[in-house]
Parts: sequence; C-alpha cells; structure tokens
Amino acid sequence: MNKEFTFSAVLLAAACLGCFVLLAWSADAAEPRGELLRQDGIAVPIIDCHVHLWDISRPEGLGWIKKDDKVLYRSFFPKDHEPIAVANLVGGIVVVQAGQSVPDNQWNLDITAHDKTLYRGVIGNLSKVIGTAEFAPLFAKLCDDTRYVGYRLSGRYQETLTDAFYRDLELTAEKGRVVEFLPGEYSLEAIGEIARRVPNLRIILDHFGNVKLDGSPLDPDWVKGMRAVAQSKNVFCKVSALYGRAKEQPAPQDIGFYTPAMDLVFDSFGEDRLVYGSDWPVTEATGDYASVLKLTRAYLDRKGRDVAEKVFHKNAAAFYRIADLEPKK
Repeated sequence: MNKEFTFSAVLLAAACLGCFVLLAWSADAAEPRGELLRQDGIAVPIIDCHVHLWDISRPEGLGWIKKDDKVLYRSFFPKDHEPIAVANLVGGIVVVQAGQSVPDNQWNLDITAHDKTLYRGVIGNLSKVIGTAEFAPLFAKLCDDTRYVGYRLSGRYQETLTDAFYRDLELTAEKGRVVEFLPGEYSLEAIGEIARRVPNLRIILDHFGNVKLDGSPLDPDWVKGMRAVAQSKNVFCKVSALYGRAKEQPAPQDIGFYTPAMDLVFDSFGEDRLVYGSDWPVTEATGDYASVLKLTRAYLDRKGRDVAEKVFHKNAAAFYRIADLEPKK
C-alpha cells in the first residue's frame, strides 16, 4: 500500500508540474488558444510584415539607434527572432530593412536565406539610389531573388520628384514589386500623388502613416491626409509598430490608447487593405513580442474572425504576392 501511495503521489506531482510549465509557456506565447479561435480550436495564422534584423557592426551602422540604448544598441539576428516567432504562432515573415544602406539590401536576403518558408519576403531600402542611374541594374540584381518583394523609401534625396524617379517606380510596378513609405520626408500628399500617377504600383504606408499619439484627439491634418491617400485603391496601410506610435516611452499597453488611430485606418482603408506588422525588435523598448500581438488581437477580437484572417495573413499574401498560410490546430 505504501508503495502504491508513493507512486500515485509521484504521478500527481508530475502532472501538477506539467500544468505549471504549460501555463508558463502559454503566458509567454501570447496565450494563442484564448483568442481568435474557431470552435474547432484552429488559431488564426500570422504573417508578420514588419520585422527588422540588423548587425550593429555593419559599415554604415544604424544612426537612429543611440549608443546608450541598452535595449536596441546590439545586433538582432534570425537566431534571436526565430524562437519568438515559433512561440507566438507566426508562420511567415516579411523582413524590412532597418536603415538606408544600399549593401544591406543583399545582406537582408542572405541572412534569411536559410529558412525561406519562414522569411517569405524581404523589403530593402533604395532611398539613396531611386531616380539615379544606379537604380535599374541594382534593382534587377536584387529581383533575381523572388523573396525581394520590394523596397522602402524612408529617406528623400531629391527636392522634386523627377521623371527619372517615376521611371524607376514604373519599373518597380512592371517587376511586380511594391514600395513602402515611412511618411515624413515623403508627405502623405506626395504619396497620394505618386499613387495616382503610377496606379499599377502597389504602395503601403508603414506604421499608421507614421502618426504619433499622446492621448489627445487625432491630428486633423493627419486624419485628412490619411483619408485622402486612402482614396487610391493601390495604397495599403500597416497596422504596425503600435508601441512606436506613442510619443512617451515606454508606451501604454491599453488598447484604448490606440483605438482612435485603429478606427481611422479601418474606416479609411477598409478591412481588405490593412496588414499586421509588429516592428520587432523595436517593440522591445516597451514590451515583448507577445504583448504587442496581444494588444493587436484585443482590437481585432471586436471585428471578428474573418477580419482577423485578412489583417493577420490573407491581405499580406495578396499584397506582397507571397504564399499564404493555412490555419493549424
């Protein structure tokens, strides 16, 4: 009897320990089974369209990261990112180049080439060469890799948008690639003009059009600009970098703080022209990956399963022309 009792006690202790480990893992992995599930237990798959990888020792560096930044002034490689993606049920990634270095376009392709199923697309940065003689041959070479789905324009090196600039945008459209804008040096008004002039070019605005939030009513000029650029049906918008929208850091982790901006982009672009992006690892300045995903889900829960499917993966697959994900139990 004593042996049987001891054996039963051991089994009970092991079961309790297993439950504790499972609960701990679930908390760290954004609690996927509690949100956005069908009754059959199938989770909404995720394509994260805004992940950065960088080597802080690369020749041109990253000037926007301060050397005294204890969170971000270090290198972030796939080995740092992949366990986080797996834990949070992220099945596809579009990597976005973190700076404007021309050689880093190829670097981002090379460093992700070991897992083309996870790293389905790469957005480079051709801010420094668009509109110049360097653009066409460089762009053609990069496009030899089908995962080079387009490039970002985050810096502006020409006062006026020249015929050569538009020539390169037309070439981009012909190649079936996309252009991402981080509004700032390219205003929302300028992006709207580009969208109208090159209607076959797929364009996406990063980070809610780069708005900054402080808890006050939305800036009327930003609202007007977003509604205007959204009139062009070839323009999409990223539901990305939620934490980065807050003027004060660390950012709030209450979805109510971000709801006015979320409402505005849904109303302006509609559910078919929005895609999800985390902005990892920049998010680490406020919270881990699971927290920003949970915040995004908190809003999308209100919209229902079909909308969540679009924002989390279907729209991304259509916009970037990459393979979609199948729901998994």
